[in-house]
Amino acid sequence: MTDLNHLNDRMKKHDLTVKHMNNTLNLATLGKTNVLSMLDSGYGRGIELHNEKVSNNRYILNILINCVRFCGAFELALRGHDEKDTSLNPGIYRGLISFSAELDNALKVHLEKATVFKGTSKTIQNELLKCMLNICQQEISIEIKKADYLSITADETTDVSAIFQMVIVYRYIVKDKVVERFWEFLKPKAHNAEVLAECIKEQLDQHIGNETNKLIAQTYDGASVMSGNINGVQAKIKLHYSNANYVHCYAHQLNLVMANAASINRNVRIFFASLGGFCSFFSTSSQRTAILDEVVKKRLPRAAPTRWNFHSRTVNTVFE
Repeated sequence: MTDLNHLNDRMKKHDLTVKHMNNTLNLATLGKTNVLSMLDSGYGRGIELHNEKVSNNRYILNILINCVRFCGAFELALRGHDEKDTSLNPGIYRGLISFSAELDNALKVHLEKATVFKGTSKTIQNELLKCMLNICQQEISIEIKKADYLSITADETTDVSAIFQMVIVYRYIVKDKVVERFWEFLKPKAHNAEVLAECIKEQLDQHIGNETNKLIAQTYDGASVMSGNINGVQAKIKLHYSNANYVHCYAHQLNLVMANAASINRNVRIFFASLGGFCSFFSTSSQRTAILDEVVKKRLPRAAPTRWNFHSRTVNTVFE
């Protein structure tokens, strides 16, 4: 160092260099345990613990997802009337988790020690369902984009909680096989054709975008709001997707034909009214039902005016 006038500035600058810091550290640890090696081993151990925690969390999450899948496969409701820890009947989902914990020690430890995430709350149940639906929809969207053609089936109804909703089902070809995929329950803001058609178009835009010729068929029931030639949903969809030919749902159409044909003949009306009376007669009394089970060893299915196949089941049961 020759420029002693700037010695102080040079020293401060030198203090900040990597070389000086390393030499200072080496001096402090001279003849002692190497801090760098200790830091390296501690860092590596931290990574190992983190990876173990991630693997365990994924294992627990896999069990939770399988419990949801089990309920879905057998069409069982996840939620119970009372989901408190002290409840005797907390619901099928929590019951499955408790049963699994008896067979799996890792899950048992998780449920006992977890303070932030147990995976049993109603919020987590809903989030798991949404995540699983999103994954399914991603796969369906990929299949639709690869398919050459697409058709759509839609119907609106009101569920048990009096909420209006519309269901959409897609039909297309995967590996030379026709498949049908449930898409989603939608909640249109109104019941008119314009809102329902816009709701359907929003979903279709996610899959086919500007490939408007890809949609070749649309199927609904015979309600005027859906099937109207001028202002119905099918007409509004047809304006945007020129190849989307409307087909009246075959099952619904056949049901209407059978119901109308049967209502013309007086004897047929009396016949099916009597069948409905048989069902009501036995279903309203547990004693009569017990006698029916003992003598006939079969139950009479209830008739539904919108499902003609229920009538045929009743006829076959009485005949047998």
